[in-house]
Amino acid sequence: MDFLPAFGAVPAFERVVRDGSLITAGGVTSGIDFGLVVVAELLGREEAETIQLCLEYAPAPPFNAGLPGSAPAAVVEAAKARMLGSRAERKALIDHGS
Repeated sequence: MDFLPAFGAVPAFERVVRDGSLITAGGVTSGIDFGLVVVAELLGREEAETIQLCLEYAPAPPFNAGLPGSAPAAVVEAAKARMLGSRAERKALIDHGS
């Protein structure tokens, strides 16, 4: 999320975000949410709900640790430490493209 402003993007915490004619999603399972939103846009809510039911898509994560604000502090710190290398690589790519 820290790097989004470098691309003119505004960080958002919704799973699916609409901005004019653009629809985006973030996170692994939000891709399913994204697909259902697009189906609803194109074919209507009932069709999207029918697909959701056929998929039996009713997410219920086993832990409330999917966002920094809800994860335990130790888990947040462990995740930050684990991602240090990839964050440095991303920053280098952004800096190189500027």
